[in-house]
Amino acid sequence: VLFLGAGGLTLLWLARRRAAGPAPAAQAAPGLAGSAATRFRVGMTFPIDPTPFILAAAGTKVTAPAGGGMLSAEAVGLIQDGDVALHRIYIPGRGGFFQLYLGSDGMPLECRYFSQIDEVTPAAQDEWGFWLDPLQGMIGWPEFQTKDGKHYDRVWAPGSTRIPPRQQSETIEDLAGRSTRTLQSMLYAAQTGATPPAPPTEYILVTAVQSASQAWVEIHAGIDVSPSALTLPTVANH
Repeated sequence: VLFLGAGGLTLLWLARRRAAGPAPAAQAAPGLAGSAATRFRVGMTFPIDPTPFILAAAGTKVTAPAGGGMLSAEAVGLIQDGDVALHRIYIPGRGGFFQLYLGSDGMPLECRYFSQIDEVTPAAQDEWGFWLDPLQGMIGWPEFQTKDGKHYDRVWAPGSTRIPPRQQSETIEDLAGRSTRTLQSMLYAAQTGATPPAPPTEYILVTAVQSASQAWVEIHAGIDVSPSALTLPTVANH
């Protein structure tokens, strides 16, 4: 009786397992890791086409990433800008980053490269007012002027009056772990006047950064880069 009972239980277990079918494959969660189609991770290496940076050298403030065509990710970031998610791949030294917007299929639709041209740490309230004052603050002003005197027009909501900067949150992952910071950003742009295929537009991204322990202002210059210029991983890393 015991033998028959054990055999019946075994057959019932096997039938239920077959009915359930094979366990579904693990799906990569969206977020810092990117999508199931385009993957990001700290330490990954990827080749880049140097052509856009060579062509932009004469007409922009963008500094090409060092690495001889092969780069590694010192950190990866995920920015939430309202309902829009933007991914960042920070190159070694954090002097620049690739910013990508992924489509519904998980593949990059837009890519821009930014390199830092200045950083300011305001020491007093009036110095912060220069950047963030609701009426006169530079971040959100219709026009931004760099130290060399070049003027750039506001890209986000063009107009003749100041608007509040974009409120964004960023989660960053590096070898030390994960951290979050708050960004107040505005994007500006000007034509380079360069002959195609050189980049026609140079961007200036001005951001007030608030981390857990400090705050500062970053200024980056950027250009559009074809997503095809980056050879990013397309297989999930387990």
